[in-house]
Amino acid sequence: MKLGDPRPISTYRLSYPQGARPGGCHNTEETEKTQQYSEIIKRLIQKQGYAMAFADIVRSCTRGLTVSCFLVHCLAWQTIVSANAATNTTDISFSIKKEVIHRIDPRIFGQFMERPSWGEIGVEGAVVPGTHKLQPRVLELIRQMHIPIIRFPGGTDVDFLDWRDMIDNVPGRAGRRPISTGHRGHKVTNNFGYDECLQLCEDIDAEVILVVNFRDALLKKKPLKEAAMHAASLVAYCNAPVGAELPDGMYDWPCVRAKNGRAKPYRVKYFQIGNETWAFVRELMQLLPETGPDFYVRCLAEYIEMMRSVDPSINIIVDGHDGNMSGIVGKVQAHLTNEISHFATHFYCPWRISDVTSGGKEIPIDTLSPNEIWYAWTALPQFDGDGQSILTHPGIDAARNRGYKVAVTEWNWNGWWANTGLKPALDGSFAKAVGAAAYLHAFMRAADVIELGCQSMLAGNSWGITAIRADAEGKVPAFYMPTGQVTMFYSKHHGGRLLATASKNVPTYQQPYRMGGIAPAKQIAYIDALATRDDNAVYFHAINRHFHDAINIKIDVSEFDALESRATHYLLEGRLNDTPRAGEDNQIARVHQRQIHGGANNLKVTLPRRSISCIEFTKK
Repeated sequence: MKLGDPRPISTYRLSYPQGARPGGCHNTEETEKTQQYSEIIKRLIQKQGYAMAFADIVRSCTRGLTVSCFLVHCLAWQTIVSANAATNTTDISFSIKKEVIHRIDPRIFGQFMERPSWGEIGVEGAVVPGTHKLQPRVLELIRQMHIPIIRFPGGTDVDFLDWRDMIDNVPGRAGRRPISTGHRGHKVTNNFGYDECLQLCEDIDAEVILVVNFRDALLKKKPLKEAAMHAASLVAYCNAPVGAELPDGMYDWPCVRAKNGRAKPYRVKYFQIGNETWAFVRELMQLLPETGPDFYVRCLAEYIEMMRSVDPSINIIVDGHDGNMSGIVGKVQAHLTNEISHFATHFYCPWRISDVTSGGKEIPIDTLSPNEIWYAWTALPQFDGDGQSILTHPGIDAARNRGYKVAVTEWNWNGWWANTGLKPALDGSFAKAVGAAAYLHAFMRAADVIELGCQSMLAGNSWGITAIRADAEGKVPAFYMPTGQVTMFYSKHHGGRLLATASKNVPTYQQPYRMGGIAPAKQIAYIDALATRDDNAVYFHAINRHFHDAINIKIDVSEFDALESRATHYLLEGRLNDTPRAGEDNQIARVHQRQIHGGANNLKVTLPRRSISCIEFTKK
């Protein structure tokens, strides 16, 4: 076996360097042979773990082995195991400091309740059939998630739809809510609309971001004033009191809302103008090659003025994308900076994985081991010099340089194997969840500019990014999917201030593969850790990326006075397989907790392999 050999696990057996076959070992060559065997054994352990690697060695050593060569194998094994044991027993430690780096807005742990029309229908597939009500189990799961903010209703389709299709009693329209047509021509029902969403958010004490159609104005599908009035009409439906003075020509939407059973305004705080409008820039520049950016600013200004004429208190979110968008973002900030609360950007990775490469060479997907895939999938998004997850993104850099705030209104570990005829060794949602946790660590480290976050997507029937998997017919009880559980986990267990930490002896690994949007990385920390605090507790957040091993660490919180001598270890773990085997249920991951006792100087904690932890130190 050669280092970097892409053969599947089942084909790995000890193959010897030339002149070093079992029958040809000589005492004078033991040192050299030990080094050669050590490299082979190290690779086996990395690929298969200790048990399988040892079994391979035993099988190979039973084939005509001399006593001398057997001793060489033993020495090689001892060299590797001892070295690894030394790594595991070396004190891996973290010291949490009182220094506050920046604040963390709890709304970065929000959700996106999308209603897509293609491949998935989102929350439309989570209602009781024939009604406008969420399935009871779906509602129960949502209530347990501690969601601080929900974005609704889209998404790509929002710039192709009429918001009025999602309410009842629209003037001039008789009967039930119509079926809408999405951006690809697919049909989607409107059973779960604005009233249902806004009432839900009020019930669970979540803020709301509503997205309005901007494409109609930007690409001149409608006259600008008409399109802006249409968006402002949604503001009136949601926020204007009954009897309020409305802009000239606007229908009495507060009266319609009252007729639909809600007299009191919903008081929606955030409205986002358009979704991923960067996708329309090319067409805009074709329409207006000389004045496209200026027209973009003009459209935004008209929308903001018209919407604020209904409710001056609303906050406006606009597209920020990469901080440039063909020069548009700079123009928008220069002319409208005081009118905008946040610039939006989205993070999805790795998207479609159709091939895997390493060092420029294609690696057959079916030859990758589960842990090789795991180590790649959990290696997101980018990394600092210590191998900790960070965001290196032009949109985040622009926000820091220009002094504006960011709303990550869509994000998730979003990817899939696109190969045909090949069966990868791992295609599990819990690996994606650990990658999603790495994203959250990066967001928390960038919370000096990121204030809002909405993970895609809250409920659905088929896409792997749903937080809650529902059966559209209501026959199978809804259950959590792992990436959504991760955001719920952090929403429940975190503090509002990011603290400085110091670490020692944190082991790292190299990730050599390119898989879709996942890039190779020279140094990734097995333990990605940070600390937060609030007025009641200090929180230590840790991802153990190690596929095979639990890792023992020490945590020093001695800078903090009056902490309890014990801590609570909250733990999120999951199985590798998505499809349940005998005795397993549909839900892949589970949260549990345990008490840890010890001193504040060196609390010893074991982080299980493939796990996400929060250790909470409460004040006395």
